[in-house]
Amino acid sequence: MRQFLPISALLFGSALLLFAGGMNSLILPIRGTIEGFDAGSLGLLGTGWAIGYVLGCIFNPRLVGKVGHIRAFAVMASFAAVSVLISLLFVTPLVWIPLRGLSGFCFAGAAMIVESWLSERADPASRGKIFGIYTMVNLFASTAGQMCLSLGDSATYFFFV
Repeated sequence: MRQFLPISALLFGSALLLFAGGMNSLILPIRGTIEGFDAGSLGLLGTGWAIGYVLGCIFNPRLVGKVGHIRAFAVMASFAAVSVLISLLFVTPLVWIPLRGLSGFCFAGAAMIVESWLSERADPASRGKIFGIYTMVNLFASTAGQMCLSLGDSATYFFFV
């Protein structure tokens, strides 16, 4: 258990990010439906995220190489949060789709950063356990974020702030 103490803050930060990401991935299509977005626009919300994720996988390693893990993670988490807040201000698919792309880009970067940190910290004997716990934390946090949508009204700003 001692091997998990040094990475507990990293796992907690990842859990918070994925909790919010899980909630955001579900609230935007629900809110888009409430706002009257057409089916094509709702589909492009998911496509925008996937395109951003792929671009993040391509470009984020260079960013980490230039500014380091900690600064890059802070930037990714901050920009992901800002993308959610901006989507509350401009309720239109023309803004939401690129913001979902930005969110996907940031989540790719955050995942790469967390996983490379874990890889650095894990010795060969504990690597499987550490990544197993990391995967459980991710799945739990994302699912918990989505399940929390039943706690409030999707038509309000509650889930955006």
